[in-house]
Amino acid sequence: MKVRLVKVALLSDARNRTLLRLIGKIYVAVVCLSVERGAITIEDSSVKDAQSDNADRPRYLGETIRPESGESYDWHTHDFGQLISAASGSMYVGTPDRVLLLSPAMAIWIPPDAEHWMRYGSNNVMLYVDVNRDEAQHLGIDCRVITMTPLLEALFIAAMPESTKNRGQAHNKALHTLLRHELISAQDVPLSLVLPKDARLHGVAKAALDDPGSVRSVEAWLSDVPASRKTIERLFVADTGMPPSKWLRHARVLHAVSLLASGQSVTSVAFDMGYESSSAFSYMFRQTLGVSPSEFLRSRSVPQ
Repeated sequence: MKVRLVKVALLSDARNRTLLRLIGKIYVAVVCLSVERGAITIEDSSVKDAQSDNADRPRYLGETIRPESGESYDWHTHDFGQLISAASGSMYVGTPDRVLLLSPAMAIWIPPDAEHWMRYGSNNVMLYVDVNRDEAQHLGIDCRVITMTPLLEALFIAAMPESTKNRGQAHNKALHTLLRHELISAQDVPLSLVLPKDARLHGVAKAALDDPGSVRSVEAWLSDVPASRKTIERLFVADTGMPPSKWLRHARVLHAVSLLASGQSVTSVAFDMGYESSSAFSYMFRQTLGVSPSEFLRSRSVPQ
């Protein structure tokens, strides 16, 4: 069997993922569940022409996709920006220096040329809105997680093809301009975590991010790092802005939000995170995000 690799930038676009399965040749995409960088740069000239020219791309154009649980894509970039909203489920987006979590009632912005990887949770329904390069310059050069308001959600839906085709050009232009203003003014959500750059810390940080519930104590978590506790503390603060204990707490919150978004109960998530009671877990959650897990779910209309 002949195996060919295509540039992974195509795989982040759901329409192109569908096209690759229909092109008539066998393509294999390398996926990665970890956060280590390993960007794929092999290109296939036979599909280059399928990439949309920015001049022909609308300011905003959306679609709804339903990724499989655990579906993931390795390091890649787009020549356009992407807005992603989780109607249900969750996803992690990793950049060279941080990991961001998308969950319901939020949206994530990925600017053009931003190198990133993606990993979905479960029970996923995602609204994707592609943003052409000219429009993207107004939305910022950094990946960010923002709160979805009812108006912003309505504007996402208005960018879907089935909505766009039923309106005139002037109407679409007005909605796109309003969407831009709503995105610029949207409130950021503190659901991202900076990864330590130091090689001695990167492995333990990655392991905790993948499965924070398996970490029973900060001491046990850092026991294999070939450095003194004082040095580890200093390096964590220098690389991430947080001491190890606070970083681990944020990693647990990100993981917990992902599990809550999949429909698990607060009690179930508390035990998965290694807490002996839901009250202890709720205290940690409130200390980090300022609200309890139940309040967080209610404020974001996530089914419990």
